[in-house]
Amino acid sequence: MPKISQVIYTAGSGTILPKLQWSERFTITGDSVSLTRTGKVNDTAVNAGTWEFAADAQAVAALFAQLAAVDCARLKRIEPDDPPDGGGAESFEIAYANGKKCVLTYDAGVTYTGGELIVAPIRAFARALTLPADAAL
Repeated sequence: MPKISQVIYTAGSGTILPKLQWSERFTITGDSVSLTRTGKVNDTAVNAGTWEFAADAQAVAALFAQLAAVDCARLKRIEPDDPPDGGGAESFEIAYANGKKCVLTYDAGVTYTGGELIVAPIRAFARALTLPADAAL
């Protein structure tokens, strides 16, 4: 299994009022998690900022082990014939110690065959995080 150095999960709100649109980026390493949240416009209503906090080493090790078992070359992007308007976007990036990367970018209507092997554990990890109090939306 290849050694993972970090996982980056990026999500965006999609088409809502510009003042409420946001983008988040979680960077997960072996010992820390950083969250960067931005708004789309200068007078955003989004709680923007950057927060770094300690990661549960066991949870990170379990996530990395689960992701390392996935063969990224077998994942195939499936584009919709007629992409829907609006919707958010998500990106899942696994960076390996050897410099290689596995990136899944989910634009509106896009799926990947086998993508849930990466998407589900990363989303579950992000949902289980206890964010710093000042990072609340």
